[in-house]
Amino acid sequence: MKKVSLKIMSILLVLTLVFTGGAISVSASDVTANAAVQVQEAAESPSGFMKFLYNTLNVVCEALVSTICKIYPNPKNWQKLDDYNSDEVGFMAGRENYQTEAKEGNKWSLGYSSRSIVPADINEGKYYLGRDLTVRIAKGVYDDNRIRVAVIDDNSGEGAVVIGSIDSLGVTSTDVRSIRKAVMEWCEANGKKVASINIMATHSHSALDTQGVATEFFKKLVGNFWANLVGSTDELPGLEAAAEFKEFFIAESITAVKEAFGNMEDGELYFAEVDTSEVMHDKRDLIAKEDLQKTPVLHFVPAAADSEGTYIADISCHPTSFSASNGLVGSDYIYYLDKYIKETTGDNTVMIAGALGQVSRDIEYSTEGMTEYEEMGAGAKFLGEAFAKIILAADFGEALEPVLNATHKEIFIEPENSILVLACEIRLVNNKVYYDGLLNKKFYMPTEIGYLEFGNEVALALFPGELYPEVFLGNDITGGVNWDGTEWQYDSLKDEVEGIDTYAVSLANDALGYAVTDNNFAFMGHIIGEEIADEVLSIGKHIASFYVSNYLEMIEEMK
Repeated sequence: MKKVSLKIMSILLVLTLVFTGGAISVSASDVTANAAVQVQEAAESPSGFMKFLYNTLNVVCEALVSTICKIYPNPKNWQKLDDYNSDEVGFMAGRENYQTEAKEGNKWSLGYSSRSIVPADINEGKYYLGRDLTVRIAKGVYDDNRIRVAVIDDNSGEGAVVIGSIDSLGVTSTDVRSIRKAVMEWCEANGKKVASINIMATHSHSALDTQGVATEFFKKLVGNFWANLVGSTDELPGLEAAAEFKEFFIAESITAVKEAFGNMEDGELYFAEVDTSEVMHDKRDLIAKEDLQKTPVLHFVPAAADSEGTYIADISCHPTSFSASNGLVGSDYIYYLDKYIKETTGDNTVMIAGALGQVSRDIEYSTEGMTEYEEMGAGAKFLGEAFAKIILAADFGEALEPVLNATHKEIFIEPENSILVLACEIRLVNNKVYYDGLLNKKFYMPTEIGYLEFGNEVALALFPGELYPEVFLGNDITGGVNWDGTEWQYDSLKDEVEGIDTYAVSLANDALGYAVTDNNFAFMGHIIGEEIADEVLSIGKHIASFYVSNYLEMIEEMK
């Protein structure tokens, strides 16, 4: 019944938008052409009528929002695309040379640091949880939000690689590059060479809002129209705490990276691939457990017996154990993963988010004998400890050769879905957008992809969006299910670099919404059901192929 009601609501929304579409400044020929395509699809598909309605909704909504974006005043710090300068914004290309074997004198070094990013006045009710576009005020703290950092080097002289992970829904490229620029300046002043600084998000849905997604959409929509118009960069009255929190977590992140550099020591680096599918599943029931991305784990063992080791785990499972209504800050299962490994072994943990898609927990547990408060965090606790036990039971084999590679490629996205542009324009989030043209203005969002390789055996492929497993592992794992009748054109990227096991990382150095295979893009997917994903917060239908094609170009250039 719920699905039926949602479908009726969506049809009404289509009709409403169609009848209000006369005010939309959009080419009639474009709408006619799009409509013709949708009619053709409707004729060819058993569910064609519903697809036609949903696809029409996509066309009309995009026309409406893109028109608003062209009329809405740009923030003062937006620039023309011709004025973009990679060095000034903090882009890092990675290491200069690709190494295929260890040089004489190469050895692994790693430094770790972790700092809380929860403000001291968290209980005053002025901060937001970054769960979604719904305004959610943080009422207190259940566990913690932290920045965890590992700085790794093979001492080849090519420069260290930083892997930082923040308990958050996502971190914008603007804030990542602010952290980078401060760290690069510090490294230069202190005689340290750094080639790659990467800041990821754990994607915890109960963490504080590091992006701005939950900070009063409509207030910003109205208030920042006038602020942008007069060139003001001040935060709107009543929202100063959110801006202060950004400054706070950026400052704590910078400090954590510096501390990690100061904590570097020599040791050995090991790798294991572990199967965590027993405790997670694809909520769409589209991808079988055995086809989900395995969890790659790096384990640094320091030479000094009394020193702490570090695990770096790339886990493809949503941290969504806490109810949206409890209002308490937490990092979800990441807190308990970290805690269990620390208490069991004394070692540290950095968790990064893999090919998340709609992958969530699938674990049975009992809350018998627990208080109501304990029950709130029970799912996160059991899941975190389950991941920790699987990781600690792994066979890490022989040490990796001290060979480290890192490369990054800057890409410019021309959004097909203007909702994200509008979010930037009203300063809901602070991603920098560049424009070209005046009357027929086009928008571009600069971001990046990357590749980190360890020991010429294992690598992490870095993507700025929330990647679906099938984007990286190929269409075969979906059983041919699709929305538009076409096929995803890419095979698995896991073995794209010969001899290297490669794993996807989501939300790396940016947070740009969902990236599902082009053939499964559906604007209102959660309403549609039928194993389709919700792409309202995606850059558009072709973002996954854009990421992958640029990734392949980057790999070819590297090789």
